[in-house]
Amino acid sequence: MPNLRSLPFDGAANFRDLGGYPAGPGRQTRWNRVYRSDSLSDLTEADLDRLSGLGLFGICDYRLPEEAGKKPDRLPEGHQMQILNPGFLPEKTGDMLARLAEGSIDAAGIEVEVTHHYRLFARRHIAVYTPFFRMILEADGQPVLIHCTSGKDRTGWGSALALLAAGCDDATAVEDYLLTNAFRRDVSFMFPGGVDPAALHMLTSAMPIYIDTALKELRRLHGPRNAWMAEAGLDEPERKHLRALLSEPAG
Repeated sequence: MPNLRSLPFDGAANFRDLGGYPAGPGRQTRWNRVYRSDSLSDLTEADLDRLSGLGLFGICDYRLPEEAGKKPDRLPEGHQMQILNPGFLPEKTGDMLARLAEGSIDAAGIEVEVTHHYRLFARRHIAVYTPFFRMILEADGQPVLIHCTSGKDRTGWGSALALLAAGCDDATAVEDYLLTNAFRRDVSFMFPGGVDPAALHMLTSAMPIYIDTALKELRRLHGPRNAWMAEAGLDEPERKHLRALLSEPAG
């Protein structure tokens, strides 16, 4: 089966493989090692077969319990995957969503709020991805999946960190992040009363300013190299092993 950036899941719009990206001189990220996705709650029977075929070691679900409770993941019956739920949301996300639902915030306001959330990703939300990295290390070569609701923000930042840990540069992390715009999930179900389309578009889009802000803040706080990984609780031998698990010689 050929390596595919976007996998053909009928019930998941943004299910992607992080393989094949340049990861430093002569190296690339491994295919079938880390997958990223939106919610798995709408997977079809055929999707469940596809998911089983990936041979996943485990899944890191970054949704909050109340999110997962409303739309629980649909997983293969009798699966043996490790499931972790280190869910979080940046502070005041709920307030922003409430304002969007009531029509008291426009697209420009959403852009300001989400940009601030991404700055907080770098400032306060590195250690929350420690379980994700620990799962990759424990899997020791088996694939893992990270996901949230739309697969854009929490999953997007975790995927960016995984690419950096593999040896990719910031531009590659941005490239992968922006691909979400081609595979955007409909989250209008979150707003049954309807909302301003322009504001919703700004919320659901993977805007360059969002990921650029997070990466610039990461570099401001931790420097140009991967010193941020210490905040994720990874020592130097673990960082080297993680890079070996996530990347391979190119070609």
